[in-house]
Amino acid sequence: MEALLEFFDTGLFFKFAAALVALINPLYGIPIFLGMTKGYSQAERRRIANIVAITVFVSATIAAVIGEEILSFFGIGVPAFQIGGGIIVLLVGLSMLQDNSSAGDEKAIDDGQQKGSDFAVVPLSIPLTIGPGTFATIILFAHLLSDGGELVTMIPVIFLISVLTWLGLIFADPISRLLGNTSINVVTRIMAIILVAIAVEMVLNGAVSAYHHHFEDAAKAAGSS
Repeated sequence: MEALLEFFDTGLFFKFAAALVALINPLYGIPIFLGMTKGYSQAERRRIANIVAITVFVSATIAAVIGEEILSFFGIGVPAFQIGGGIIVLLVGLSMLQDNSSAGDEKAIDDGQQKGSDFAVVPLSIPLTIGPGTFATIILFAHLLSDGGELVTMIPVIFLISVLTWLGLIFADPISRLLGNTSINVVTRIMAIILVAIAVEMVLNGAVSAYHHHFEDAAKAAGSS
């Protein structure tokens, strides 16, 4: 245990926590969840909330542990993935700021009502709760950590967000009545601003890494010849 704690990165822990909270935003899925489970009993809603939380934790953990190996398998460089992932996160943040997701959310609710309880994994867990932008962010943070660092730095954050997501769904009714759509929308906008800032940093870091990797190496090769 002490050996693993040596890999713990405090700075990345809090930065990753902020990014994951902004991306998953446990409050954002409450109206969708309530729409999908309209007429369901508390036991049925609890079962769906359990499935969502487990799916989020398992899928995010897999991305943290072997995400970079998946990139290597497909021959995708980290700088390119940083830029691409940053663009995806930027689009997610802009969509949240402009509230362009309402039509898609309504369609997801209709699909969920038609499919019955099968919607717990798709689309409620993936991609509505944890989507491409979240997976990209997890993989990029994992790249910044040494082997073993993912386990002690990222997994606790993933577990905490999964629990917060579960609590948000379990108490969806009282939270919705207490906060109302206006408060939830305000929180969503704040999360969106954080996402945009994270996305810009991801793109800039990717561009700098790509420059060092391609142009400086090419310059050194030209100089040596």
